[in-house]
Amino acid sequence: MKDVTVIYYTSNREKEDFESKIRKNLLKVIGDLPLISVSQKPIDFGTNICVGDVGTSDHNIYRQMQTGCLKATTKFVCTAEADCLYPPTGYFDFIPPDESAAYHYTNVWILYKGSHIFKKKAFSLCALFSNREYLLSRLDRVLRKLPQWSTRKPHPLFHKYRGWTPFTNDLPVVNIKTRNGMRWFTGTEKIEKPELPYWGSAEKLEEEL
Repeated sequence: MKDVTVIYYTSNREKEDFESKIRKNLLKVIGDLPLISVSQKPIDFGTNICVGDVGTSDHNIYRQMQTGCLKATTKFVCTAEADCLYPPTGYFDFIPPDESAAYHYTNVWILYKGSHIFKKKAFSLCALFSNREYLLSRLDRVLRKLPQWSTRKPHPLFHKYRGWTPFTNDLPVVNIKTRNGMRWFTGTEKIEKPELPYWGSAEKLEEEL
């Protein structure tokens, strides 16, 4: 799949040493796919769009995602977050069976700093793969009556809308919770593993990051 743009969004709240490792891994695994970064501070990463220090919220995540999608010109887009590690296969090279649909990767795991364990997550914005026009239409439906940026508005339940089609592969996406991002905790399933394919042990991965 070549007709896809990676939309990387960040509020720049993570420590730079950590986020630089995230960006380095992302560049390694996306190959020559076009990359648009939407950040709250200027960064030298793909085609960068800096929206300013608008603050952290689900609302602003959706706006940053929308901003990246509007800049992209490919038929498909996929998301990448500033606290996530992505595998070399299974996600960015996904070939959608329905080119008009929106998909979410289900092999996503949470690693809390200091926990030494991976916890399974059911749904995450960090691994969406979608027809660009369709995703833009859904973002518009959630945001059209709201201000451009906001940290006070209620959580627009973007991920609760019907229509997300699950897809998966053998290699996981790992979402690292450092306590510097928007949320310290997130919902997980009652499935835990000390090791994951490709990434190895949770404790070793923590040491590397």
